[in-house]
Amino acid sequence: MVNDTHQYVTPTHPHTPTRPSALREETEVGEPTPTAPGEPQPPHAPHPPHPPHPKLKAHDLTRTFGRTPRTVQALGPLDLTVAPGEFVCVVGPSGCGKSTLLRIAAGLLRPSTGTLEIRTSNRRPAAMIFQDYGIYDWKTVRANVRFGLDIQRVPRREANTRADDWLARMALSDFADAYPATLSGGMRQRVAIARALAVEPELLLMDEPPPLP
Repeated sequence: MVNDTHQYVTPTHPHTPTRPSALREETEVGEPTPTAPGEPQPPHAPHPPHPPHPKLKAHDLTRTFGRTPRTVQALGPLDLTVAPGEFVCVVGPSGCGKSTLLRIAAGLLRPSTGTLEIRTSNRRPAAMIFQDYGIYDWKTVRANVRFGLDIQRVPRREANTRADDWLARMALSDFADAYPATLSGGMRQRVAIARALAVEPELLLMDEPPPLP
């Protein structure tokens, strides 16, 4: 069963129709070429497989902050399609709306107009690594990594096991009981990465992604 858990539908801007895709044209096969009597019929070319449903699809997506007359158009209108298993980089100048797009995909912001859909069977399909890491100074490193699991009500013993596994992968096991203020910047990055991966997300959203260790 597929649920669009992050589906925002609001009035959209008029959309200009696009040319039919090459795949559509290839599937519209005409009549077979006639052959002479007795000659074998040429085999029909197999139809190309249908492309998979997009994992994420944004259409005419916009986000505006503030009120008239001092509104700021932070994003869009934007069309974007991401296939399952696809690795996508969004590149643009500062202030063009990259972080806003990721926050909408993560369910942290609502769009002003347009739609964003995520095909998933998971209630919380996305995890985000924030530009400023977004870890909590009053929580230990282990508690920060476990945070998403706690929200999902994963039993504490299992949550600690999964958090410790990711701490080991990030070479942070010796700092499990430390607080973020005692860590270097690179170590704080690794805490943020471990927290995002511990929940085993279907979509990993990375704002100004750091180099993975």
